[in-house]
Amino acid sequence: MNEFLMHREIVCKVVGIGLILVAAIGCGSSYSRRLRLRLEQIRQLQQLVLLLKGDIQFQCSTLPEAFERCGRQIPGICGDWFTETGQRFNAMEGIGFQELWEEQLRKLYETTELTAVHIGDLRRFGNQLSYPDKETQLGAMHLYSQRLKEQEECLTREVPAKMRLGTTLGVLGGIFVIILLI
Repeated sequence: MNEFLMHREIVCKVVGIGLILVAAIGCGSSYSRRLRLRLEQIRQLQQLVLLLKGDIQFQCSTLPEAFERCGRQIPGICGDWFTETGQRFNAMEGIGFQELWEEQLRKLYETTELTAVHIGDLRRFGNQLSYPDKETQLGAMHLYSQRLKEQEECLTREVPAKMRLGTTLGVLGGIFVIILLI
């Protein structure tokens, strides 16, 4: 009987160790996935801003129409956000551009992997878009597009190392927890 209990205890410990390692590896993988999604969403924003610039510059669309049209062309969270933002601008909900922009930024921040820095850049971009002058809007789009390109290049360089680091730290963290529990 005593041998059976000892065998059961060892099996439980091995299963527990395995589960801790799986969870730790999952945390590292989740971190890597979020980094890839962030890079993808920055690329989506970059495409959307270029489309928006072209739409306003060459088709002389209003900002709400351009947002809606461009958002429909790019699949993904950012494209959906652009479409919804354009629809809300068109609906004229009785609130100003800045208030609506802030609301939409909060929604975007909650649903994407973009950081507070990216949202801050979008906030500044929105402040410049609120001017009725077409040239100011186009200049803002150009500057924001350049900023997104810089962020994309930086993240592209950093992602492989950060992904390896995230996975490694996940595994090491799991091993540390196992050592603490044994």
